[in-house]
Amino acid sequence: MKAYQFLVTLKHVKPQVWRRFVVPASLDFYDLHSVIQTSVGWTNSHLFNFSIEDSKSNKTIQLVGDEESVSENFGMAQHYMKNPPKEGSYEFSMYQRFIRTQLLLARDVDLSQYVTENPEFRYIYDFGDSWDHEVVLEHVVDDYAYDYPQLLEGKGTCPPEDVGGPPGYDEFKRVMKNTDDPEHDQMKAWAKGQGYQKFNLRKVNAFLKDEWV
Repeated sequence: MKAYQFLVTLKHVKPQVWRRFVVPASLDFYDLHSVIQTSVGWTNSHLFNFSIEDSKSNKTIQLVGDEESVSENFGMAQHYMKNPPKEGSYEFSMYQRFIRTQLLLARDVDLSQYVTENPEFRYIYDFGDSWDHEVVLEHVVDDYAYDYPQLLEGKGTCPPEDVGGPPGYDEFKRVMKNTDDPEHDQMKAWAKGQGYQKFNLRKVNAFLKDEWV
C-alpha cells in the first residue's frame, strides 16, 4: 500500500516537540488533522487549518474543518463578483488578498492532491493559543504494510490545552518546575484536569490503531 511519511514539529516551544508518522496515501486532510491531534497529544477541542503555498496555482490553499468558514468564504466571493471594489481602495487590497487564497473543506481534499508537489506546509491548531506546526512530507512509502496510521518516533510532551500559547506554556513550565511556587499545586491540579501527560509512543500507537481499525 502506498503511504506518506510525515514529520510534524510544534514551533516556538522548548523543549522541542516533534512526531514522525506514516499514514495511508488514501487519507484526506481531515484525517491528517486527526492523526496530528492524536500523535502530538491535543484533544481536538478547537478549530484548525492547514496552509499550503501551492506551487501550481500560486495561491495559498487553506484547508479547514468547519463548513461555516467555507460557506462564509463562498458568500464573500459572491459579494465581490457582484460588487467589484474600486482599484486603489482599501476594499480592493482586501479583495487582492482574498483572491490569492483558496479556502477548502479539509475532508473534501485528499492528501495526494497537494502533498507531493508541496511537501512543506503549516498546520495551525486553536486560533486563540495559535499552536503553529511545521508539516514536512519526508518520504513516499510504496510498500506500507498497514491500513492505519503508525507513529514511528517522537520527542517532547505536548503542552496542555488552553494554556495560553507559547508564552503561557513558558509560565506553566516555570510554575510546575518550582514546587515552592504558591501556584504550583493549583497548576498541577489544573494540568491533570486538562489531560496533561508525558509523551508515550506505545500508547499513542494503541490509540491510533483503535481509531482507524
